[in-house]
Amino acid sequence: MIATDGREYITVLLERGETADARGHRASARWGLSQREAQILSFIGGGKTGPEIALILGIGHDTVRKHTSKVLDKLGVETRTAAATLALGTSLIQPS
Repeated sequence: MIATDGREYITVLLERGETADARGHRASARWGLSQREAQILSFIGGGKTGPEIALILGIGHDTVRKHTSKVLDKLGVETRTAAATLALGTSLIQPS
C-alpha cells in the first residue's frame, strides 16, 4: 500500500488465536529474522535469560548470544528490553 506522502506500507492482519509459528513467519517477513531468531525473540519477550533459552532449545549459550546479537541488529535496537518492547508493540510476541 502506498500512502499519500509516497511511503510504502505493508498491511498485516492479525487474527485471534494466531499461532507462535505464524508470528514467527511475520517476524521473518517484517525484519528478515530466521525462524530460530524469531523463536529467540519470543523467549526474550517472555523474560527468559540466555542460559534458560539455551537449556529449553538444547543449544549452547554462545549460540543463543549469537542469535540474540543478530536479532538486535536486525531490529535496530541495542538491548534485549528494547527488542522485547518493539516485538510486543508490533504483536510479534504475546505478553506472558
